[in-house]
Amino acid sequence: MLSGKATTLPISGRPLPDEMAWQEERGFLFEAGVRSAKTESTYRSGLRLFADWLQHHGRAGYTLSDPWPLSPAALTTAEVLNFRNWLLAHRARATATTYTSAVMGYLLYLDGQDHLPTGVQLGKLQQQMARRQVERNPAEAVIDQDQARQEIPQIILYYDNLPLPPENDRYNRRLSLLRDRALVHTLYATAARISEVVRLNRAHVGHGRASHATVTGKGNKPRTIHIRPYAQHALQVYLNERTDNNPALFVAHSRNAQSARLSITAAHNIVKKAVIALGLEASLSAHDFRHFRATQLLREGMPLEVVQEYLGHADIATTRNIYAPVLGVHIVSEWLDQVDKPPRDAAITITSHQEANDTR
Repeated sequence: MLSGKATTLPISGRPLPDEMAWQEERGFLFEAGVRSAKTESTYRSGLRLFADWLQHHGRAGYTLSDPWPLSPAALTTAEVLNFRNWLLAHRARATATTYTSAVMGYLLYLDGQDHLPTGVQLGKLQQQMARRQVERNPAEAVIDQDQARQEIPQIILYYDNLPLPPENDRYNRRLSLLRDRALVHTLYATAARISEVVRLNRAHVGHGRASHATVTGKGNKPRTIHIRPYAQHALQVYLNERTDNNPALFVAHSRNAQSARLSITAAHNIVKKAVIALGLEASLSAHDFRHFRATQLLREGMPLEVVQEYLGHADIATTRNIYAPVLGVHIVSEWLDQVDKPPRDAAITITSHQEANDTR
């Protein structure tokens, strides 16, 4: 609720609906709630306010007669920024910061599900607002996120290092662990969206032997993902122990799951389990594999247009806008490591140059 005893929405004064404000909000709040129940409640309040603001003012085609949960399909970059500006004018700065983070987090979650509205440009939004503090330079937020993402390889090592249960394990814990290893290796190798990965079938990856696979990405456009040898190995080990007939690449192995295709939420939970066990930044999710790989490859010198192709971005500007702050910091730091001089050394150099000129 928007406050402890609120029964109406704060702008329109309508009765507080029982439904969540937005489609797929429950999955997003589940991830956000890993941090704390308070975070989940606050983010829900922010998304309610966003919906009420849009409907009360008739923004982006939303009306008061639209029932909750609302579809996010009509959202645009401009309306998200307009809501942020309204928050700054009508709410305390701390509230504006938190509610802005709620909306941005929800949009990032939709992007991870391959359901981001076509009118929303995440790169542009991330340039103009920080996720933690509205008043901060947006580049600082991107850099902070990048620092947290440097722990992504630890998630893979976590599953690789877990002891493998015996083959006669009646609860399928062995198969589940082999699946989890194969999943995180695939996320890392391909930098694919979690929705793309869980839709894969065994045949798509040549039963673990293929180095490439075709997936349907944003806008129903096919693209190629790259399955590196370490991911192929993890997939082969997993698939070699499967005895079910499900064509899906990743399936549920609990006793009552009947080998159903692994859901997006279940795949997210596999990543979250490692995040919690390792004590990593709580906001890390499956989608951060994609961002980590992009910045890792850029740091290693992969050309921007190649990273664009690897990620499946239709426009290179999207790739540049999202990763330019991190890449810029890296390039400048590398040059400083090579040519920077502390003040004492700089003074000695200047004196030496002056003495050399005096003797000419």
